[in-house]
Amino acid sequence: MSKKIVENKKRKISKKMTLVIKIVKSEKSGSYNFINKIIANDNEEIKNFFLKN
Repeated sequence: MSKKIVENKKRKISKKMTLVIKIVKSEKSGSYNFINKIIANDNEEIKNFFLKN
């Protein structure tokens, strides 16, 4: 019975994730803020994250 559990764990699929960090300058104070987000390793999502204001 324990062999079946081990086999099921091997089949588990994991997604590769990327931590993206964007630096945004504040208009009021002129200081910089960091925006962190973890995104799935998809080039389109990463590009869209950096294009948004």
